[in-house]
Amino acid sequence: ALAIRMAEEQRLLLELHQHEKLAGMGRVVASIAHEIRNPLGIISSSAELLIKRAAKTDPITSRILQAIYDEARRLSRTVSDFLDYARPKQLKSEPADIGAIISQALTFLGPDLTDRDIGVVRSGELDAPLWVMGDKDLLYRAFYNVMSNAVQAMGNAGTLTIHLSRLREPESMVHILFHDTGPGFPAENISQLLDPFFTTKEGGTGLGLPIVNSIINSHRGTLALANAEDGGAQVSVILPEATSA
Repeated sequence: ALAIRMAEEQRLLLELHQHEKLAGMGRVVASIAHEIRNPLGIISSSAELLIKRAAKTDPITSRILQAIYDEARRLSRTVSDFLDYARPKQLKSEPADIGAIISQALTFLGPDLTDRDIGVVRSGELDAPLWVMGDKDLLYRAFYNVMSNAVQAMGNAGTLTIHLSRLREPESMVHILFHDTGPGFPAENISQLLDPFFTTKEGGTGLGLPIVNSIINSHRGTLALANAEDGGAQVSVILPEATSA
């Protein structure tokens, strides 16, 4: 009993620390985001206009302008990631079919899957919808991010397996397990991958998985990362099941 209480206290302290970190970062980001985004928007739109003008007459200048445009867009996405993590959108609560959301995300990922020769296997409880109460758009973003990470990790050729099931104890839950055939998570860093700003990707912000974790937590769910025994990465998402639509 003492060990259980200590573990629960540790969990609550960690959660409090994360909330404090989130609140502090939210204040900082809110104060600078407007100042950053406006100039980036002007740089991006101006470069895009000049690219069109220089495309046929000056290829060297066109390449330089393209680099400016690409970097401005990348920085804009980084600022958006900061904002999404620091100031999450207000959660909507409506019936959401997990299978349908995953299908939608796979449709959008389709061209990348084809180009990389990556197959998708769906297994488990596929005969009927698995409902949760939540925000369809945020859940879409979370699942898309997880699957996009898996696709990037596999590179060219591989298989992404998505298994849907129900967990009955201690309450009815929906379990979504993503398993890829890539190299897996770095074992020495796996405990840090949900920490904001920690990344093993060159040019990454370290906010992709923390944003996913924030979305899942806001739905009273849990996210867990592991390496499969037969290789590859596993991402486990557990969400409370809704009784029906």
